[in-house]
Amino acid sequence: MDERLKKRIYAFYLAGALNLILGCWVLIQGGDLKQSTRSIMMLFFFGFAALDFWFPSQLKKKYNEEKARFERMQREQAEQAEKAEKANGQQQG
Repeated sequence: MDERLKKRIYAFYLAGALNLILGCWVLIQGGDLKQSTRSIMMLFFFGFAALDFWFPSQLKKKYNEEKARFERMQREQAEQAEKAEKANGQQQG
């Protein structure tokens, strides 16, 4: 896997862990806040944590699809080149 993609995925996991920690902190220590403010903050942190853990799976999925497409195209080009070589060999022979 590309190093830049790995770094991006790790950054998302780090951000997700940070959002989880902050969401739990608001849940545990947010007793002084109004209930509506506390709920909004928890939804914000837990929502972004969910996105931060979901997005890397989508990046991996897209990377694997692009890799498979690229490999398929290379195979097809190699097969076409082989067929062209055989056709040229038969014409000359």
